[in-house]
Amino acid sequence: MKQRKINLMYLLLIAVFVLSSCAKSSKNAKFIPADAAVVSLDVKQMFEKSKMGDNEEAKKKLLETMEGNAKSQEAKDLIKKIVEDPAKAGVDLREPIYIFGNSEGKVGVIGTILDKDDFAQLLNALAKDGGFEAVKEKDGIQYCTDGNKYTIAFDDATFYGSESTIDDIVAKFKNDDTQNTMAESEDFTKLTTAQGYIKVLIPMAIAEGQISDIKKNLPEGAELKDLSIIMNLTSDKGVAKLGIECLAKSDAWKKSIKEGNDMFGKVSGDYLKYIEKGAFAFFANFDGKKLYEYLDKKEVFKNAGFDAQKDMIKKVFESINGDIALGVGEFKGGMPNAALYIKSKDQSIVDLAKETGMKPEKGMDFGFKDGATYIAVGESAAFTEAKETYQNAKGRRFYVACDIDLMSNLAGMVNNMASEGAKAVGEHVSSAELYDTSDTNVELVLNMKDKEKDPLEYFMQLLMKQFM
Repeated sequence: MKQRKINLMYLLLIAVFVLSSCAKSSKNAKFIPADAAVVSLDVKQMFEKSKMGDNEEAKKKLLETMEGNAKSQEAKDLIKKIVEDPAKAGVDLREPIYIFGNSEGKVGVIGTILDKDDFAQLLNALAKDGGFEAVKEKDGIQYCTDGNKYTIAFDDATFYGSESTIDDIVAKFKNDDTQNTMAESEDFTKLTTAQGYIKVLIPMAIAEGQISDIKKNLPEGAELKDLSIIMNLTSDKGVAKLGIECLAKSDAWKKSIKEGNDMFGKVSGDYLKYIEKGAFAFFANFDGKKLYEYLDKKEVFKNAGFDAQKDMIKKVFESINGDIALGVGEFKGGMPNAALYIKSKDQSIVDLAKETGMKPEKGMDFGFKDGATYIAVGESAAFTEAKETYQNAKGRRFYVACDIDLMSNLAGMVNNMASEGAKAVGEHVSSAELYDTSDTNVELVLNMKDKEKDPLEYFMQLLMKQFM
């Protein structure tokens, strides 16, 4: 019975989302703790892009399913009323919905009330259908519970749901002190101004105590409370983009980020012309001497048990200073065609390989030529110019790309599950790219096979199948 009721609540919300108007900013930040992870949903933008509001057949099936799940006549009548006028649900979906969670795993949801009487009517109708108690009032705050832990409370402006007692929730409504809440967070302000329809803010302080030795691995003087991550999902016809930004608020973190960036230069494109578009590609540019010093300072070699080999490792690292380019092509003869180029000062890497017993042979050529250490595997011939390559890599600190269909063949060499997973993604996605866009930002791009359809249309089709 309870599961049936929860499904009906989801269906009702989906119907309201489909027919709602445009999204605005939120005024509910004071309810969110400053150290909580937050997900912001721009529901209207999601449904506009998914075109669910224009899909009359899908809406008809959805509403039929909703009525079929409703037990009471009052719930069925309310469903019909909301279909005719979505505002009668009492929820203002022109404002974002926020879902947040703290380090203890407690989750809350916050949204904006359009009409509290309509919202109360919605909750009471659902209560009669099972799952929740009827709406009550305490200190001017109306609320209902599921008879266990979950409470939904609301006033004229806001609804708030969480696993909290009504006393705790009432205190939040009555307290206008915004200290230690997202209302005073610059990171949260940045989140609200981003253009994505799904946005996530992760204050890294939430990880305090989750990993026992995390503090000892932090940069000198750095604290988790001074670092946050923002993720921002957008899409358009034929493409979806996930932006990831690192927000550093202390000199220690800023120094660490700069130190990391200083090890990596911008891809000059020295070997770009030799990397044919294929299953996978990776480009970067780094200063081997600085990278070695950084890893040595962090005692990486010591912790890995390579102290005795440090002189050899140092020589190899210090020979690298510039572009690295890796390309993996199609399978031919049981192995993929692949080529790797490393800008090198000398042939230290080649000498090390030969000392370990490696030697050029059929199917694997390696050596040092024109300032590059190279390895060519399969039928690939080193320094063969490609007809089509990855122009978007030039000028990046790093660039990764993969062709999903070709990757599914590579994944098949790992196991069937990996192959099937790649094939499932490949039904709609043609390729993926990951690269830096600034010193503190990276972007993941999914290029869709259907260039005329927004990826959200696929997502909503999958969602609708769960209910119909």
